Amino acid sequence: MSGSTRLDIVDRVALLTISRPEKRNAMSGDMWQALLRHVSRIGETPGIVAVVLRGSGGSFSAGGDLAELSSSDPDHVAAYRHLAETAVLALTELAAPKIAEIDGPCFGAGCSLALACDVRICSPAAHFRIPALGHGLTYEPVFVRRLVQAVGPGPAGLLLYGGERWNADQAAAYGLVDKCAPDPAAAVGQILTWLRGASVEDIVSTAMSIRTATRSR
Repeated sequence: MSGSTRLDIVDRVALLTISRPEKRNAMSGDMWQALLRHVSRIGETPGIVAVVLRGSGGSFSAGGDLAELSSSDPDHVAAYRHLAETAVLALTELAAPKIAEIDGPCFGAGCSLALACDVRICSPAAHFRIPALGHGLTYEPVFVRRLVQAVGPGPAGLLLYGGERWNADQAAAYGLVDKCAPDPAAAVGQILTWLRGASVEDIVSTAMSIRTATRSR
């Protein structure tokens, strides 16, 4: 199975669910393509107050599909990487606040997806790793910039150069996630309840102000 990326729009919230539990939600090319379609639909849907990105089966995402990334066809690998980068960029550019609800492994491209979100909330079972160099891969500068903005250059180096694996407490201490909660779905739900009581215009304006301030740091 190549897995799926599902979109549900419920009470003005767009719920994006990554589902490929047998591969810990590693992203196939088809899943990236579906994510890109869903993000386009979200952008065209009026009244969305928030986007929640989550995984199924106790995993957020183990990252890219290594079988596709290690293909002997360089054109296939290039097309896969371009598709992944395009999907992450499109997610980043959505106007509504984006919340990553993280459980279990969040590796490689999974971290890229999480960093495309404005708020990251994880469970105590979450763990994080970016093993790109070990697989002969590198990341686009835009991803590295987001990582450095979140955790600082030194900790970013520990992940990228050292291949360190962080547990939920370490990720929260370094700033890779904003909150570690016993029940991340409930913590996300509290934010959504608050957002549903505000106007879309005010929400988007606030999100844009935060993003502008982050980029100028």
